[in-house]
Amino acid sequence: MLEPPPALVKNGHALFGTFAGHVSQLDIRGLHSPFGGVPLPVFISNFRIKSSLLFNFNAGSYQGLISFFDNKMFGLVEIDLWNKENGRKYVYRNLMGPRHRFIPHNLEQGFCASFNPRRYVRISWDHKRDRISIIFNLKGTSGSPSVQAALTGHFSDPASNEVTQCVPLKSRRRCCATYVTSQKLRGTLTIGKTKKSAGQVINVENETSVFSIKRAYYGYRTQEQKIFASGDFKGRSISFVLNNSLDSVSLQEAVNQNVLMVDGNCTTLPPVKMTQPFGVNKKWIIQDTENMVDLTFVPVSRIYRELSLFAFKIVVLNLYGKFEGVFKTKDGEDITVSGFGGLAREQLLRV
Repeated sequence: MLEPPPALVKNGHALFGTFAGHVSQLDIRGLHSPFGGVPLPVFISNFRIKSSLLFNFNAGSYQGLISFFDNKMFGLVEIDLWNKENGRKYVYRNLMGPRHRFIPHNLEQGFCASFNPRRYVRISWDHKRDRISIIFNLKGTSGSPSVQAALTGHFSDPASNEVTQCVPLKSRRRCCATYVTSQKLRGTLTIGKTKKSAGQVINVENETSVFSIKRAYYGYRTQEQKIFASGDFKGRSISFVLNNSLDSVSLQEAVNQNVLMVDGNCTTLPPVKMTQPFGVNKKWIIQDTENMVDLTFVPVSRIYRELSLFAFKIVVLNLYGKFEGVFKTKDGEDITVSGFGGLAREQLLRV
């Protein structure tokens, strides 16, 4: 891995690579002609940059996913909860109106939030105070209970790790920047609290999570697949994020987006191929060509979302399921997982 640069864009060109730690600003504005020879003004090119945030966490028998999408003109937030014992799911969504920026550039200190009183969500981070936190308060519906959570982690934790990546997107004129960190969380998750009942209170102690922010120059139509998971298995803290971007160029290992984090040690993994011989709702096979990744993923529960607004359209399929297989770390150690809960995500975006 390389040392983080002061900025990801220099003299109109992206600095491609995988960097240990975080950059001060996850900002990719200012590329020269990111869409080829089309003479677009800078503000129009910058408008093509879209951002997303994912936070996968564990709390006792529940696994959760918080996802934000920043479309510049509006934002989307969704909180998904799965019961790992029976596969039952709860979904909470909110569409947010125009705001200057939903997902900030600043990685030193910032927050991402939905202020709707029925769907209040706030994710904040502060490296100076050595803290990352999740707070949400979700009102229940006829099919979903009320849920509240207050979870915190520390960047100085020995099991914590951070990595920043900047890779080409379709061509070297455009780029995609991602920030990934794995954290141990502590706090509480409360489900089903009402005026007459205290609900189920789950104490969270040293549960592994994975948090990522992505910012990219998107074309008019983009389709992506990724898998990610976090948790503890046989006393090891394991997090991974693997991408199968269906319309990206083939990337070299030095600039790929796939990472494995084990007990605070990060391994960059080679590009992988994800296949679904019997469809996305059946078994997935995830393999690389360098014998570092050999996984299967069997979905247990699915959450589907489709939103269309004028020319904009987003289709997202989140699958909760179980991973089986083996990773190989940079030190040659085999990390075996079996029945390891995690998520697969397929997204179609038209902007």
